[in-house]
Amino acid sequence: MTNQKTVGIVAEYNPFHNGHLYQLREAKRLSGADFAVAIMSGSFVQRGTPAFLDKMNRTKMALESGIDLVIELPVRYATASAEYFSTGAIALLENLGIIDSLCFGSECGDTKSMKIIAEYIQKDCDDFNKSISKHVRNGLSFPVAREKALHEHCNSIPENTVRDIISSPNNILGIEYLKALSYFNSNIAPFTVKRKQTGYHDLSLDMASDEDYSIHSATAIRSSLENQAALESI
Repeated sequence: MTNQKTVGIVAEYNPFHNGHLYQLREAKRLSGADFAVAIMSGSFVQRGTPAFLDKMNRTKMALESGIDLVIELPVRYATASAEYFSTGAIALLENLGIIDSLCFGSECGDTKSMKIIAEYIQKDCDDFNKSISKHVRNGLSFPVAREKALHEHCNSIPENTVRDIISSPNNILGIEYLKALSYFNSNIAPFTVKRKQTGYHDLSLDMASDEDYSIHSATAIRSSLENQAALESI
């Protein structure tokens, strides 16, 4: 009997859409996993707002789409910053004791560079924060100061790559997952799937089609649902 593998996914599924289905399929394909476990926000999501659909219907959508088990992320983590959101989710996956790998979406699709950045921040947190503070005192905005601090001390990655990675929301969240895995000294193997075409905040439903299905952002879908648009294809 072969050892069965399980991949973990962290998501809000607010609502579950074709982008999530694409990630799930890629997660199983790339990891060779037999099962997929999702850590999902409950009644409230990361922005602190009520979920667009209730958690039971979102769970049903996930299970019907191929997720094997959905576990609710407690609200104190689900509504927190990216750092605490990720820490809570990874703690649940780690304590299950059955997760072999973690799949997360990102704009860059570059697990190696994200790991380097996460390891640097984790290892040299004090120096990193001091560099940020110095640049902020010199008049730079926080995002620019953070970018400069990373490039100064994490120079194994080209400056434009650092800039692209830390300026995109899913990349930032992915780095927090990697930091959390390191914090727990986890054996879970992380990898990322590059998001297809649409950005997290993209409101358009006019583009981003795949061979098998159209892919749109959850933000665009929620906006269209609020305006009573027809969404059969998403």
